[in-house]
Amino acid sequence: MNLQAGDVCVHVDSHFRVMWNGSATFNVFDTENHEVDCFSVNGVQNSSEAIWHAKEFIDNLYKEIGGQNGTENT
Repeated sequence: MNLQAGDVCVHVDSHFRVMWNGSATFNVFDTENHEVDCFSVNGVQNSSEAIWHAKEFIDNLYKEIGGQNGTENT
């Protein structure tokens, strides 16, 4: 994982971590720090909004991979 100045962890659980660059880009890493996905959301104004978008993304990811109701118990 190559962190840049300004990167903020906006989600972490037992399988994934989401880093936000403070602008529009989110990077998703697995527990071994391999980047497994990335996504962009324009107009994110603050870390609270970034946390919400990261959780939404992870919930949908768990739904896609067969998680229970899109939630992960940490």
